[in-house]
Amino acid sequence: MRGRFNAWLFAALDSYMHGKYARIKFRLLADAPSVIVELGPGSGANLRYLPAGTRLIAIEPNRQMHDVLRRRARHFGIDLDLRGTAGENLDLPSASVDFVFGSLILCSVDRPAQVLAEVRRVLRPGGRFACVEHVAAPAGSGDYGLQRMIKRPWKWVFEGCDLCRDTSSTLRSAGFTQVDVQPFVLPTIFVPIRHQIAAVCVN
Repeated sequence: MRGRFNAWLFAALDSYMHGKYARIKFRLLADAPSVIVELGPGSGANLRYLPAGTRLIAIEPNRQMHDVLRRRARHFGIDLDLRGTAGENLDLPSASVDFVFGSLILCSVDRPAQVLAEVRRVLRPGGRFACVEHVAAPAGSGDYGLQRMIKRPWKWVFEGCDLCRDTSSTLRSAGFTQVDVQPFVLPTIFVPIRHQIAAVCVN
């Protein structure tokens, strides 16, 4: 039920989210190579930011998303290699790709440190991991209080999404040679996720 609900919700919010994230995602994906890995592409919200002909290795365990992801890949001319595995156990050889991307995904995986370990494993030396993530608001703020208050029901509805993760620290402790984290506040009606980061990490 939750998988179907989230598949419907993300499709319904596609235009809204594009309006909020387009500038950030275009920047993060501007010089991506012709073959990339995306963690949790969902219904394909990020396909519009990729050049036609890009080979996308899509790691999407929610099979309710697969049909619409395939349709949108055909629409945007993306060569889709769709895999139903989880980010904690990537079905890819070590040191096999140059670029991995994630969008609002480290909030909901069970073990974000393990996901990043897998990202580092499959990246070649000098390869990059880019992401945009919502994070915990500053401790003691009203937004942080709201996040703490609704954390449990939010996590249940949105398939494990944790409002209070310190993803910046997780990225910095993952073992990358370079980590550039830029915090920002997203102007959105969804107040619990308005504190976010955009990050680029070099293996």
